[in-house]
Amino acid sequence: MARAEAAVTLGGVELLLREEVALLLATLVACGLLVLGTLELIWPTRQRGPRPSRDDTPRGGGPAAPGGQRPEPRGPDPAPAEDRATIALRVGRALLERALQDPDPTSDWRARMLCRAIACLERGREAAPGDARLRESLAAAREALAQTDQRLAFRWLAAVMPQRAPRLAPAGPE
Repeated sequence: MARAEAAVTLGGVELLLREEVALLLATLVACGLLVLGTLELIWPTRQRGPRPSRDDTPRGGGPAAPGGQRPEPRGPDPAPAEDRATIALRVGRALLERALQDPDPTSDWRARMLCRAIACLERGREAAPGDARLRESLAAAREALAQTDQRLAFRWLAAVMPQRAPRLAPAGPE
């Protein structure tokens, strides 16, 4: 009722208020942008891909290399072997320490973290096969995983065979 009183009528045609016109225009613009975005997804107007940097030469231009062939584009330079080994050692030790801080020695989380530490240390050993620190950390991680796997196996057997659970319990805490 209040809306009918606020609207102005001219010859039987009701005029819209300014707010209603603004909402109508905003709705039409939003619908138009939605349609344009959908069309852009269906039929892209430009090729998607990495943007060229300022140092790159244009793909079609530039002088040809000797022999008439263009040089192959190079990817990013791989990290030196020492850097990869150092990073792998740092991350592997951090994962090992986090796994060993878990108060439950039979948790699945601990086993996953130990497996990740071993995988990381293995990659570091591939980068630097002669590094003694990597070998020592890898041996410690494998030993911790073996103990965790043994405890996990005992826990699983105790759950499967409850009548023999007292005999399957590990000898004692470390």
